Amino acid sequence: MSKYLIVFDNHCGICNLGVKLASRIGIISSESKAALSTYKENNITCNIDPQRACDEMAVVNKATYQTYYGTEGYILLLSEKFPSLSKLLKSKIVFKIINPFYIFLASNRRIIAPLNVSESNCTPTLKKKYRLFMMFILGVFATVITYKKGEILSNFEMFSFLNGYKLIQVTGVGWILTGLFFKGKNKWDYWGHLSVMAGTAILIQSFALIGFHYTPHFAWIIGSMIISDLLMLYMHYSRVKIMQLSQKFTIRWWLILHITATISILQYYLY
Repeated sequence: MSKYLIVFDNHCGICNLGVKLASRIGIISSESKAALSTYKENNITCNIDPQRACDEMAVVNKATYQTYYGTEGYILLLSEKFPSLSKLLKSKIVFKIINPFYIFLASNRRIIAPLNVSESNCTPTLKKKYRLFMMFILGVFATVITYKKGEILSNFEMFSFLNGYKLIQVTGVGWILTGLFFKGKNKWDYWGHLSVMAGTAILIQSFALIGFHYTPHFAWIIGSMIISDLLMLYMHYSRVKIMQLSQKFTIRWWLILHITATISILQYYLY
């Protein structure tokens, strides 16, 4: 039986998945985990810092009640089953590499995989540099794939007026305007959701580009654009609902994206 108790955010999709995977490989057992929302009901976890436990997973020594957070806590859990691996992770160089990655994932977890948190007693601290980094990475990914898609489309007579740079403008202006027009207090969350939505759609389209590479057909490009557009609409609707905002933001977002895209396409087509 483990001498540690993990306290995890049960209103976090990534956290729930992580705990299930850890249970399957034998790192933790059903007796070695506790939900953050009910931590006060457990005598072992009564001394944890609730805000820090919200920001980073808490691991409590059942005998001493000493609490460890984040990457350090994960390493302790691994040490019982994989001592050699935990020893490697404890080294200063490796720890400095994996710790920022953990903080990045922990601070953006409710944006990457949101759950309905209306009853949650945990609000992760916003770490703007990690949110900006996520938005930047997804933005670069979207730009590269969109450019490649534009170059492919330009080979078809119907879209010969386009190229990679033009398609970036066609699809990108609407996202930027949507972000700028949103003035709510939770704008960083909304911006994060927008970047994840765009990244998810571009991921689908990148798979289509792979399919196009092996079996070149116009349907790969157009089909992936239609599927990703419908998926983004669903994602925006559900995420706005989780944020407890009016669905007028979904309508506004959809209109901005498609009106700006239409204007840009007409501009390049006619002139």
